[in-house]
Amino acid sequence: LLPPTPSKFHYIFNLRDLGRVFEGMCASQPEIFSSPSSLVRLWRNEMQRIFCDRLISVQDHELVSNLIKEQVSNNFADSVDDVMAEPSLFGNYRHCIGRLVEGAEDAALYEDLGDYKNIRKICDEVLENYNVEHKPMTLVLFESALEHLTRLYRIISFPRGHALLVGVGGSGKQSLARLSSYMAGCAVFEITLARGYGENELREDLKLLYQQLASTPTVFLFTDAHVKEDGFLEFINNMLTTGMVPALFEQEEQDAIINQVRKEVKAAGIVETSSNCWHYYVQKARNNMHIVLAMSPSGDALRTRCRNFPGLVSSSVIDWFFPWPKDALTKVADFFLAEDNLPEEHRKAIEDHLVFVHQNVLDVRERFQTALRRFYYVTPKNYLDFISNYRSQVKSSSKNIEKSVKRLKGGLTKLVEAAEAVARMEKDLAEKVVIVTAKTIDVEAMIKNISEKSAIASESQEKAAVKAQHVEEQKDRKSVV
Repeated sequence: LLPPTPSKFHYIFNLRDLGRVFEGMCASQPEIFSSPSSLVRLWRNEMQRIFCDRLISVQDHELVSNLIKEQVSNNFADSVDDVMAEPSLFGNYRHCIGRLVEGAEDAALYEDLGDYKNIRKICDEVLENYNVEHKPMTLVLFESALEHLTRLYRIISFPRGHALLVGVGGSGKQSLARLSSYMAGCAVFEITLARGYGENELREDLKLLYQQLASTPTVFLFTDAHVKEDGFLEFINNMLTTGMVPALFEQEEQDAIINQVRKEVKAAGIVETSSNCWHYYVQKARNNMHIVLAMSPSGDALRTRCRNFPGLVSSSVIDWFFPWPKDALTKVADFFLAEDNLPEEHRKAIEDHLVFVHQNVLDVRERFQTALRRFYYVTPKNYLDFISNYRSQVKSSSKNIEKSVKRLKGGLTKLVEAAEAVARMEKDLAEKVVIVTAKTIDVEAMIKNISEKSAIASESQEKAAVKAQHVEEQKDRKSVV
C-alpha cells in the first residue's frame, strides 16, 4: 500500500517499527489505562507515532488512518468513537513543571493528555521557564507545534530514543528539539563549525559528548548545516546503530574511562574485566544518548544520505513537518504584530491578508511545479520574513508620517505665530494711525499758518523793496543836484 519511491524513500517498515509500537504500549500503567477502549486508544496513538508521523502527504495519512479505523471497527466496534477521537496527545509530562522548577518528584506516567488546551498551559509555562534559564526563544506554540513537541518529547523520554525531524527551513525543528530536551531534563549538545573543521575536530567534539553521556542524559542535535562532509554522517550512523564510533578513543583514554566506571560495574554485580567495564560504559552512554537529526527535504541530498547511511532511517523515529496550517499562520501573525501600533479595527484584516498571501503563494507554487516540473520551496521562514518586512515597512512609514506631521505642525505653528504677530501689528498700527491723523491735522494747520505768514512776509518784503528803490532814486537825484 505504501511502497518506497524516490520522494518516499523512507517508507521502509520492519519489525523494529513494530517493536517501537509495543515499547510505547509497555510504558502504560494499569491504573491509568483501566478500560479496553483506553488501551486500544493507546495502541492507535503508538501506530500513528511510528507509522503516520513519517508520511509526507495527506492522502497517505488518510489511508493509514482508515486502516486503523477499520481494525478498531472490526474488533472493538463499541469503542470506535472513543478510540478515534481527536486529538491524540499522549505523554508523561503533565507534572514536569514541578520537576523543572522545584526539583519535585515526577512519576512521569504515560497517559492521554487530553486536548490542546491542557497541554498548551503546560508548554507555555515550560517555555517561560526555559527563556528565563536559557537564551530566549521566540516560539509560538500553535496546535501543530504542540503536536510536534509532544511527539519529540515522547521519543526522547524512551531509552535510546532517536528522532529524524524532516521539514523545510523555519519549521521550528531546532527550537522544538531544545524545548522538548528541556522538558525531558536532558542537556543539549551541538557541534560548532569553524574554518578547517573536519573529521578530527568532530572526533574531539564526540569525545566531549561521550564524557557528558557518562553522567547526564543528553540530546545530540545535529542539523543538515552541520554536514560539512558526508563522512560526518558515517559517525552518526555508527552512533545510531551501535552506540559508539569505532576507534574514537585512544587506548590510554579508554583505560581511563574503564577505571572511572569500575566501581559502578562492581556495584552492579558484574565481573570487573576490561571488556565488561567498557561494554557497561558504552551501554550507559547509549541509554543516555538521544540523537535528534533536523534535516530539510529540499533537493536530493536527504534521499542520497539516507540511502548511503540506512541507520538514519532504521534507527530513528521520523517526524515529517507539514506546511503550517491556517490557524498556525494566523497565530504567528497575531504574535508578532501584537506590539505594533496598528488600528484595532484593521488588525484582523491585516493578519488575514498576510495569511492569504502566504497560502496563495503555496497554491501558485503547486501549479508551478505541476506545469514546469520545477520545485520552488516556500518555507515558514519566508512567512516570518514576510511579517518582518511588513513590520519594518510599517515602522518606516510611521516614522516618515511622524516626520511629516511634525513638519506640518511646525509650519502651522509658524503660521499661527505670524498671524498673531500681524494682529498685534495691526493693533499697534491702528493706535498709531490715530496719532498720525492728529499730527497731520496739526501739521496742516501749522502749514496754513506758515503760508499765511509767508504771504504777509512776501508782501512786506515787496513794499520794502519798493521803498528801498525809492530811497535810491532820491539819493541819485540829490547827487545830481
